[in-house]
Amino acid sequence: MQMVTLVGNGWHPWLFREEAKSLMGEIETIHSRIVSIQLSENTLSRLSRAALIDDVLENSETHVIGEGTTSADIAEAISAWAENFLEPGTFAVRSRSIGIGIEGISTKEIEMDVGNRISSEINKVDLADPKVEISVVIAGQTEGEAHPDPLGDSPSVVVWGVRNSDWEREKYSGRSPTERPFFKPVSLEPRQARLLISIGHRPDCEVKHVVDPFCGTGGIVIEAALQGMGVLASDLDSRMVEGTRENLDWVNGGYRAEICNASEIDTLWGPTDGCLFAFDPPYGRSSWKSEDGLNLFLSAISSARRVDPSGAISTMLPTGPEVLSQGLGEDFTVMGVKWSQLEELIAQRGWKVVLKSPIKVHRSLARMVIVCHPAD
Repeated sequence: MQMVTLVGNGWHPWLFREEAKSLMGEIETIHSRIVSIQLSENTLSRLSRAALIDDVLENSETHVIGEGTTSADIAEAISAWAENFLEPGTFAVRSRSIGIGIEGISTKEIEMDVGNRISSEINKVDLADPKVEISVVIAGQTEGEAHPDPLGDSPSVVVWGVRNSDWEREKYSGRSPTERPFFKPVSLEPRQARLLISIGHRPDCEVKHVVDPFCGTGGIVIEAALQGMGVLASDLDSRMVEGTRENLDWVNGGYRAEICNASEIDTLWGPTDGCLFAFDPPYGRSSWKSEDGLNLFLSAISSARRVDPSGAISTMLPTGPEVLSQGLGEDFTVMGVKWSQLEELIAQRGWKVVLKSPIKVHRSLARMVIVCHPAD
């Protein structure tokens, strides 16, 4: 059974791991930002949908960093590994640190030492265009993270392996909200939009359509269209629907976008299988602290259940910044009501919450990422 190692983005390690689970199923956690998954025929295709994966390593090896571990110790272990896994041809060693730096360990020293140890007539160093790139990650403990993480105190480890040459981290340049033809200040950033889609996946269910009943300027459905998924977008505001159409035409995405109340999308789209309902409902203070905002959300997920009883929901709901510092066991407030009450209201509409994780927006606002699967 061949495994590959994933190195996650530091923005939100918890959601990086949840994203890996959603896309690939079982994972083995090595560090808060490093996991291992089983390699399969469609691994890279599935991982290409990720928002928070930085790197993919093959033939990797992990060592726990103990007291007294030095750069030379790590270089020696990597050179021993290279005897079995480094193919003939040029190579480069790229080393980096994540988390808190570790005394006595230098990424530059590791790169130079490993290069000197394994360089030979059949394996020459080429920093410009190597055939093989050996990636070394020194993973220390996290400190001062903006988001809570159950694994924030992971032990320090070093992981290395051959960087998969077919893997390219998603680049968002050129499609930020301000670069789109239609823009409003409340537009969702591409990385967060893509994340809402990726964590809504299930290994045993293929997402055929992304349905956004609060499409706004189209941030979420743009990411869906770029991945070749069907797009069903709607909004009650005709200006937003026209703007979404303009933005989807800009990325040459296929779509249907209509004016519709979020509570009536079942009438608009009819029964449709393979749906992921990914949306970011309005979260201005007047909307999320009012009973109308809560009722609109609940009616939207009721309508979603009628569109696809086997679908999934992925959304961000407004909450207060205190959730970032208090334990998730607390009965915090989301959309103006206590979480225990909201979770029960969601269950009454046929959904069960399988993930909740807060993200920081600004000093006075956070959002709770929620993923729901059918309750039955």
